[in-house]
Amino acid sequence: MNNAKRISFDPGFAISEAFGVSFAATLDGLTVVCSVSSEALQDIDSSNAQCGLEEQFMAHRVDFESIAIRKILAGEAQPIRITSADVRA
Repeated sequence: MNNAKRISFDPGFAISEAFGVSFAATLDGLTVVCSVSSEALQDIDSSNAQCGLEEQFMAHRVDFESIAIRKILAGEAQPIRITSADVRA
């Protein structure tokens, strides 16, 4: 029997100047909200620190989705929050 979890990501995202960027994952048909802090957006690539949140997110979206997958599969409580500690790990 295959117990593999199916995770996919919605192409959309929302920007919040107060927090950062939120995006949605789907885990076995259920929506999981994921958010990336403003600090994590800046810390993942300090050379982009002066860019806007959208540009920072799009430049590293694959990295943030990979972190989200790791946290989802680890059973982390929802919503999934990606912080500076996650991008430095």
